[in-house]
Amino acid sequence: MCIFSAFLAFLDLAQILLYICAKKSKGVVTMNALENIKILDLSEKLTISLATLYLSSYGAEVTKVERPNGGDKARSWEPVKNGDSLYFNYLNSGKKSITLDIATAEGAEILKKLLPFYDVVCVGAEAGYMESLGLGYEDLKAMKPDIIYASYSYYGETGPYKNKPASSLTAQAKGVAMDMTGVHNEYPVQSAPSIAEHYSAVYFATGIVMALIDRNIRGIGQKVDIALLDSIYSCIEAAPAAYSTVGEVHKRKGNFDPSCAPYDTFETSDGYVAVGVATQNQWEKFCDVLDLGDLKEDPRFIDNEGRRTDYMNTLCPILAKRLSVYTKTEVENKCRTQGIPCCAVLTIPEITDLPNTLENGYMVSVNSEKYGTLRYPSIPFVLGDTKAKSFADAPALGKDTNACIEMLGITEKDIHTLQGKKVI
Repeated sequence: MCIFSAFLAFLDLAQILLYICAKKSKGVVTMNALENIKILDLSEKLTISLATLYLSSYGAEVTKVERPNGGDKARSWEPVKNGDSLYFNYLNSGKKSITLDIATAEGAEILKKLLPFYDVVCVGAEAGYMESLGLGYEDLKAMKPDIIYASYSYYGETGPYKNKPASSLTAQAKGVAMDMTGVHNEYPVQSAPSIAEHYSAVYFATGIVMALIDRNIRGIGQKVDIALLDSIYSCIEAAPAAYSTVGEVHKRKGNFDPSCAPYDTFETSDGYVAVGVATQNQWEKFCDVLDLGDLKEDPRFIDNEGRRTDYMNTLCPILAKRLSVYTKTEVENKCRTQGIPCCAVLTIPEITDLPNTLENGYMVSVNSEKYGTLRYPSIPFVLGDTKAKSFADAPALGKDTNACIEMLGITEKDIHTLQGKKVI
């Protein structure tokens, strides 16, 4: 359910990017959909790093503003190679890096002077902090009315939780997703990927692109407000409606779908396989292809109602025993020949060289001078004409500081002074 919703969100973002490209070019395809859009990223938040990665991949120039002393904390995140974070390298592919302490009066003034050169400012600070520096939305709007100010928070900018710390784990807990995930009658489980941040990143990027479209129409900017918790709420879909109308509370059920059976995951001789039998015809073919003819004729399982009733104590243990003699690939191949949704549960080593992954470009190989050949997930939306940029290594800390500061007319002598004071 969450994966499908994420796919739709990515699709929406791709369509919006295509719209911007068409508006800009008036029928002539440009090199990148977001060419000439410039973004200042003032945050260390994973959500914003992901969102600006998506936008950078389609041509936006993203300048990451980092602390002079150490930079973004993600520079130390595992996995590490040659002393550098490969995670940071992925998140910040193709971006620029400047060091600037905006908490100082001089740093804040430099940021204000940079503002006319940018279209979007991304912030992820506690509510009220940017305002205390004179860098809140109203402050920047007064200086540049067409600025787009994209703000990210954990629990929203108002309310009792507005400045509480959070993470993907706590967001999934407070956002009900964790209570809905896991095996029946056992403890709640978080999703292994950081789905909270990935959801909010898609919404953050989409909000920015919609604000850019609106600016093209009205000529003014606006504030974009995205919260981590709100993003997680979006993936629980109709669960609140079910509770508010008929009192139904979603229960953890593992991989089993109580509406049809067998719709579950089973252990095989060499791993696991996911089987999605959703129709009577699929059930009959499933029995035929896996030598389960006796189950096909068993009156207990003659229809879906019988199969799903008390499934965990009847059909499930029978299938678990019978499928355990096959390999996961054998089950998948047998089912695929009959049009039955089925897939082996794959591991990271298995997907990197999977023919479907390679042919569709779902993984990209990056030939890095610093780290050798790297494999990363590709940007998951594809435009037919305005292709995404190739992955490149993330910038060294402060690599673009001098060039950026000199653009303001600040002398080399003053740059050395600012460096000595650790403003830049």
